[in-house]
Amino acid sequence: MILVTCAAGGVGRRVVKVLAEKGLEIRAFDISPKVAELANLGVETMQGDARRSEDVAKALDGCDQVLYLPPMFVYDESDIAKRCIDEAVKQNIRQFVMMSVTHPNMSTLTQHTQKLKAEEYLIYKGLSDHLNYTILQPMHYMHNFLVPSVWESGSYDCFYTKTTKLSYVDVMDVAEVAAKVLTEEGHQNATYELVGKDFLSPVDMVEMFNEITGRDAICNQIDVEAILPYFGNGKYDSYFVQTFKNLAETYGKYGIAGNSNVLTWLLERQPTTFEEYIKRELAENNLN
Repeated sequence: MILVTCAAGGVGRRVVKVLAEKGLEIRAFDISPKVAELANLGVETMQGDARRSEDVAKALDGCDQVLYLPPMFVYDESDIAKRCIDEAVKQNIRQFVMMSVTHPNMSTLTQHTQKLKAEEYLIYKGLSDHLNYTILQPMHYMHNFLVPSVWESGSYDCFYTKTTKLSYVDVMDVAEVAAKVLTEEGHQNATYELVGKDFLSPVDMVEMFNEITGRDAICNQIDVEAILPYFGNGKYDSYFVQTFKNLAETYGKYGIAGNSNVLTWLLERQPTTFEEYIKRELAENNLN
């Protein structure tokens, strides 16, 4: 059985769906009660707090693999990762797959440095305790451009300079790689950067959306404070806010980029393009 952490989040739900469709035995673990909804996919679910060692131990009991997805913008993110790694070692888990981020060494991105610490700890544990690990480093996700929302509202709100370009990756491609790593031999001690071929600004994405749909959506650049309510009132603290501000400043000033060679090799095909992502979302949501 494979334990998937943070399974009820935006990435987690999509990854669990792909793994379940491939027939893998999954235990979905999350602090949110919404994790129970994943039972509809035919997976086992468990609500628990990864800050509590006893919850982590219970979640891992009976599992032999872990797909560790990190929580979003929490001050003790690296400590949570270390707790899960330590318990995995204690329970003799045969494989620990960590979902990290492309370029964890970008120090102006607080959430990246947290993942860098987690990666480092995992590598040392791989050496000292012979833990079989693989690190996956996905780029900025395409699904942050919510096609149904842009369709309905006629606008895309971005929290950084709207002409700055970023690389992107489709979460479904990342899930496919996760499944591959979890079901094949030969990925021990590997670190894989997962990046698609697109290098786009928010303006570019909206223009592509309009070209495909024939609509006239616009791109709005808004302040970070205006984005925060999207996450729900009271669900973010000062660390969350500052991390988001750091993200907006770094993306606005530099953007972020990566190389698609590794993802292409792992998928044994070309990565999903942003155009293909939009068309898939339109079809799946019956938007025409």
